[in-house]
Amino acid sequence: MFYDLWLKYALDGRSNYIPWKDKMEAMLQENVLNEFIDQDIPKPPTLNAQNLAEWKKCVERARQIILEGV
Repeated sequence: MFYDLWLKYALDGRSNYIPWKDKMEAMLQENVLNEFIDQDIPKPPTLNAQNLAEWKKCVERARQIILEGV
């Protein structure tokens, strides 16, 4: 999924860090991923395949949102 962030909210060093950070936090919260930046979410045990798959999906979505804004 493409969030089109880099076109409008790309990080440009110190000059726009605070607005960029605020936008990233809002985007992560909108996608119910803010807990991945607010706290450490440990990787679930591999014995629970469904939880592990969901965790990996959330990590990748959060990473994609952040990378598109850099």
